[in-house]
Amino acid sequence: MPEAKELDFGQRLATFGSSTFTSLRPGQKLVLDEYAANHLSTSDVAIEMPTGEGKTLVALLIADWALEQGRSVAYLTGTRQLAERVEREAELLGLDVVRFAARNYGGAKLDDYHQAEKPGIMNYWVYFNSSPVPQPADLLILDDAHLAEQPLSGLRTLRIPNKPGEARKLYESVCDLVLAHAGDAYPALRAMREGVAAPGTPPELLSFGDWANVAVAVRDAISDSPYAEEAEIKHVWRTVQAHLTRCGVLIGSSAVEIRPYHPPTQQVAGYAQAKQRIYLSATLGSMDDLQRRIGGGRITRLTPTAPLPAGATGHRQLILNPTGKSALDEEVLEWALEQVAAADGRAAWLCASNGEADLLEKALEAEGARVFRLRAGDDDQVEAWIAASRGHLVTAGRYDGLDLPGDLCKLVIITTVPQASSEYERFVVAYLGDATFMRHRVGQRVTQALGRANRTPSDRSLYLGLDPTFAQMLADPAVRKSVPADATPIIRGALELFDKGWQATQDACTAFWVGSRSTLDEAQAAPTSDQGARARRLRPGRVTSGSGDVASAPAEVAAATSLWLGDHAAAAQAAKQASVLLAESGETEHAAFWRYVEAHAHFDRGRVEDRAAARAALDDAINKGPQTAWFRRLARTSAALAGAPSAADDNDRLFLTWDDWRREAGGRLDRALSRGRDLLTGNHDQQCEGLIHLARLAGADGERPPRTEQSATDCRWSWSTPGRSQRRIWEVKTAQGKDSGEGRERKITRTDVNQLLGQLEVESKRAPKARLTGCLLDPATEAHGDATDAARDRIRLISHDAAVRLYDLLADRLRTYAAMCGDGSAEARGQARAHVEALLPAAGWLAQLLAPSPQGRILSPDEVAALFPAR
Repeated sequence: MPEAKELDFGQRLATFGSSTFTSLRPGQKLVLDEYAANHLSTSDVAIEMPTGEGKTLVALLIADWALEQGRSVAYLTGTRQLAERVEREAELLGLDVVRFAARNYGGAKLDDYHQAEKPGIMNYWVYFNSSPVPQPADLLILDDAHLAEQPLSGLRTLRIPNKPGEARKLYESVCDLVLAHAGDAYPALRAMREGVAAPGTPPELLSFGDWANVAVAVRDAISDSPYAEEAEIKHVWRTVQAHLTRCGVLIGSSAVEIRPYHPPTQQVAGYAQAKQRIYLSATLGSMDDLQRRIGGGRITRLTPTAPLPAGATGHRQLILNPTGKSALDEEVLEWALEQVAAADGRAAWLCASNGEADLLEKALEAEGARVFRLRAGDDDQVEAWIAASRGHLVTAGRYDGLDLPGDLCKLVIITTVPQASSEYERFVVAYLGDATFMRHRVGQRVTQALGRANRTPSDRSLYLGLDPTFAQMLADPAVRKSVPADATPIIRGALELFDKGWQATQDACTAFWVGSRSTLDEAQAAPTSDQGARARRLRPGRVTSGSGDVASAPAEVAAATSLWLGDHAAAAQAAKQASVLLAESGETEHAAFWRYVEAHAHFDRGRVEDRAAARAALDDAINKGPQTAWFRRLARTSAALAGAPSAADDNDRLFLTWDDWRREAGGRLDRALSRGRDLLTGNHDQQCEGLIHLARLAGADGERPPRTEQSATDCRWSWSTPGRSQRRIWEVKTAQGKDSGEGRERKITRTDVNQLLGQLEVESKRAPKARLTGCLLDPATEAHGDATDAARDRIRLISHDAAVRLYDLLADRLRTYAAMCGDGSAEARGQARAHVEALLPAAGWLAQLLAPSPQGRILSPDEVAALFPAR
């Protein structure tokens, strides 16, 4: 092997005699010089280069050098189209390569690859699968490196989706087995099983004790299911079933996930046998989180001796939804489709998860649009979309590894804040609020999304963020910390435009498509205060810390891998080490999660003393922790190990919902609460919207049914209680004045009640197992006798003033909670919860309050107030 000082990649490039690549760009030279000087033998090295700066050529030159050292090379990309692009670039360089695709390997091509004569180029799923044909390479190049997480995690994750057919039958069977054993411990699970849970409901993490009790029955149910023979889980099941009790189990409304806590990638031959692994990306993020996501070894960032030049990606603009309405709201979707029409009928939609992509696909098809759905490992839909003159490319969890330059795509739509692409990530967001790595991923994924249609200096593309919470999330310090310098002005411009409101947003869209850069620049540069266009004074920015900085990933990955392999002692030791590191960084909940994994490792070992060690680990975490939902869960797990019955805390749902609202609204929570109250006191349609806000205040899921739905009610509430899920169907009446010509004040009539009874009959077919009650909201304070008789068993009659009183009382408690939460740390949230819980009604209050009216009475404001303890 030549000495590092003898290795000159500029000279090696010249030997190719390429007419396209005649010399190295400054950034390429800086990277290759640093690699040659310090990283020839680094096992895992990450190279970050701006979009358009030529990282493919850098990788190909390293691959060529490795071949001369007698090393085989595998170059992995996100799609077959990107593999073809790398192949074309190699041809322009003059480097002979072979390209593999599923069912297309050849004989001579494999021989050239295996004998280290030519690099093998392929997508991730060709190389990482249950039966790979290309043998493990000595040098592994992972382009768009974060995309490796999907196939690597997929090798050890059994995902049972809640979709029609045999998959849903199996999903329901697993839910039934858990509910029969420990149903009261997981109230949201019942709502998921009965189909009344909202799509965003946080998943339930089964305690390792409960899972151990049902694992054998679940194994038999999976093995006996026809779904176990379907291609999407067949091979994974063969691997996972031998490790069932060593997995974490998450049940969400969209799927059951049975998986190790992090991918045990060091057990994957194609990864582990490589002598060197090179990770390429324009947005690497922290090395700690990259290791956490991939599940491999410790990764070293290549740092050139001088900063790299900025990438040349053309013009890109991010525009956020300022309406406050959800991504798939009719008005927001109409706005997005108007932009699609302006983009010649072509758009790429980036969704966070498959469940979200499913909903979007249905919504687009309902509009008569042609949808091309990109799924993991399937590139055919990309090719079909490229070939079509119009259409919507819909993806899930694909913010990287998708290049759409030039006229191929000028519009990219990000439907929701990209913070949770799996049940595991949804669990972390809901329960481990101080795990900053998840907020780092948001900034990273947004940055990746902003590069999908901007690959060259001449590209000009528009990016829409439909989620109404984008602005608050992008203003979060931990999110902004992960945004590179070249993307910061784009995000800042989007936030400034967001503050100007709906009309300015529409004007900016029009200006973009008209192509008037002067108009667009004027809109972006417009002063946002009475100080005029004075330049902003630059500051160093807020100092933040957390798991994006502390190197806990090596211990986390070691714990997950050791547990998967059955090395319980090593797993417990590594999990405790991860917990110590995270606690030192101030991440109390995240640290406690790894004490939970430590307890899992002890428990799975199976000896009497191991059960005691598991409880000791949990109790130590609990004694040091605040009273947040996650610590309450840990306390129930510990109690269950001691033989105590485990029942869910009724307030967990409420505080998880409030925490989600706080994160979403940021400093605008008080404004959001005031707006909700104004809606609840407005006209009919506004009151229906106001009920959505009231549902959230009460910890329930609220929704407005589609207008096309048969016998559509005005609003629908759902939540769970021990033993049964709850659903309330709302009918809103706003009529004022007289109900007859005799001068009597309005009373609720039998006709009003009958209308709601009809809606209940329809709804009972949609949710046959839920506790179903109608809620008739009316300004009246009295009802006719025949109306009360008809309502007695199935309907709660509620005066409008009572609903407003409930809103005011809950809003007061939420404002108190938010004020006490301060910086949002687990300690502050725990103290705030303890204080506010004393000001809330007794457990089960919501179900009792909205139960059918006793003797047909109308719920009054005084009855609502009587539920709440005095301050």
